[in-house]
Amino acid sequence: MIAYVFFTLLAALTAVYMLFLFRLRAGLRHIAQQPQGELPSVDDARLPAVTVLVPARNEAEQIDGLVASLRAQRYPVAKMEVLLLDDHSEDATHERAAAAILGDARFRLLAMPEEGKKAAITQGVQAACGDIIVTTDADCTHDEDWLRAMSAPFLDGADVVAGPVVYQERTTLFERLQALEFLGLMGVGAGFFGIGYPRLCNGANFAYRRALFAAVAGFEGNDGVHSGDDEFLLHKIVYREGGNAQFATAPASVVRTSGAPTLRAFLRQRIRWASKGRSYDDGRFVSFLVMLFVYFLFAATAPLVSISSPAAMAAGMFFFVLKIIADVSVLYASAALFRQPVRLSDLLAGEVLHAYYLVFVSIIGFSGGYTWKNRRVRNHRI
Repeated sequence: MIAYVFFTLLAALTAVYMLFLFRLRAGLRHIAQQPQGELPSVDDARLPAVTVLVPARNEAEQIDGLVASLRAQRYPVAKMEVLLLDDHSEDATHERAAAAILGDARFRLLAMPEEGKKAAITQGVQAACGDIIVTTDADCTHDEDWLRAMSAPFLDGADVVAGPVVYQERTTLFERLQALEFLGLMGVGAGFFGIGYPRLCNGANFAYRRALFAAVAGFEGNDGVHSGDDEFLLHKIVYREGGNAQFATAPASVVRTSGAPTLRAFLRQRIRWASKGRSYDDGRFVSFLVMLFVYFLFAATAPLVSISSPAAMAAGMFFFVLKIIADVSVLYASAALFRQPVRLSDLLAGEVLHAYYLVFVSIIGFSGGYTWKNRRVRNHRI
């Protein structure tokens, strides 16, 4: 009787989950059909003035690669500046950054008076000269036409632009599983843009009009939430100001970064991302996130219930296959859109772990506290 009730509820949850992912797959197809798959030829005179903001804390090992990729940008010198925002680094980030940018007038290195990424971005916006703010992370590298690809949508009326971020290391199984999971996140975020409901983006590849940062009062109202410097700003620009949001898909728009070096670091990062979930102010979206959590909780519990009888075992396998079908619909569409490889063996391994990892990081992240870059922080909704 327990197994019957359990799988009846799981059937309903699975149906909603599949409809959700199939809808996002349609959104990915819509984006793929838009005429921005290749970098448009834009005269330099039409390109907007941009300021790239790079918050950095304890990134001494990565800062040289970042600076090298930004120095190589094929963007008009007079219309480009880069502000490296040192957030109280405890290593040699400041010294390495100063040496890396020496002699290049496009770069400035600023030491932050306040702690935290949002405070760094706020000061960066205040110090910026460009009309367009582009944010990225210190552990990222970029195509030489990245800025052109992220700036071009603003010429067509965009107010905020999100771009894809991918993991470049795929040597070990752990690296490939991280890359696959992150590809799924990118696909979900892009799919939301494709269906006209932008909700998710990544600050490692994000751009917006500087004037809109002031218009929405920056991070006011969520400055007590230590993550979400990207998504909360996206929501304000789109849903409060009526801004036009686009997702960049030109090959040059892809930003490359590295996955976490250890399982502990990976879980800490995902817990940090999950911790902002309780601070979303869209009741419809929050309700849907709760429903997804319940679905993953049921999916994680299904193997235990399945051992109760042969019929329950068959039902458990059936719903597991349905989950794979739904996930594959988004993963392969994302892989095609962002030109990323997907191994079937990695996908199956990831599917076994997927529900358990999501339930874990959701529960821990809901507490609002986590450790990041040698800081112990706790979110406070203001």
